[in-house]
Amino acid sequence: MTDKLFLFDDLISELSEDASPGHLDQLELFYENTEELFASMTSIITSSLVATTCASLRPELAPPAASSEPAGFLLNWPSMRCGLTSIIRSDQQGQCNSLAAVFPFIGDGVKHRCRLLETRLYANRLEAQLAAYIGEDEELALTFYDAHYLANRTIYQKDAAYHFVLRGFVYHLEITDGEFMEALFQRAELGADHYETAGLVRSVEEYDFAMPGQKFWLVKTLIARTSSAEEIEIDLLLTGKTLGKARLPKAGDCINALIWLQGHLWGPAES
Repeated sequence: MTDKLFLFDDLISELSEDASPGHLDQLELFYENTEELFASMTSIITSSLVATTCASLRPELAPPAASSEPAGFLLNWPSMRCGLTSIIRSDQQGQCNSLAAVFPFIGDGVKHRCRLLETRLYANRLEAQLAAYIGEDEELALTFYDAHYLANRTIYQKDAAYHFVLRGFVYHLEITDGEFMEALFQRAELGADHYETAGLVRSVEEYDFAMPGQKFWLVKTLIARTSSAEEIEIDLLLTGKTLGKARLPKAGDCINALIWLQGHLWGPAES
């Protein structure tokens, strides 16, 4: 067994503790009082489900990680489809468990072919952002938070293509007037996986999110178009807390949005 975490360690960037972002901003999209959330984490964890991932469905793709890498597992609450994901650090025997991170998660989104360019490994070595070419034309490079990195970390190989399911969590959204044009800007000062996007709304559907107390919508949005006219769409999860008293966008509207881009591995792309 190789002692490398990946088969392309030269493409891994190890982030410092200061450069490894937390998830408080994303949790605040859903919770008015995150202190109450953290106070209830013990009961949340005990009622959570072990996450279903590509590695758990296709274990033959995921060799064991090197013994030098931290062990752990992913938990979903209150359902597999959406809610919160907790990252649990454990020792190699599955004991001495501790909470390493918690973030909002949905399993829905738009599936895209992605060719990996870089893995941005957090200081805790349990989380990562992935940089990849998105789409068949491989003209658009994006960085997204890999929600299942811990489970799938040994699957990734240099120059291989994969299917990832991508979605954006909306911090701010406004409907714009005027002529439509797709635009996408990385907001590196907020995080490598944060983007400001201008796009055309293709559809809006109310989303049955597992957390009660407010409404949620999936806003399918065209964010880019390649030179050969390949269209890149993603689903944006809009919370009632973020929408406030503003008008809900509809199909045909043009919007500007500030988003956190998240994804998870679906499986290897066909050769």
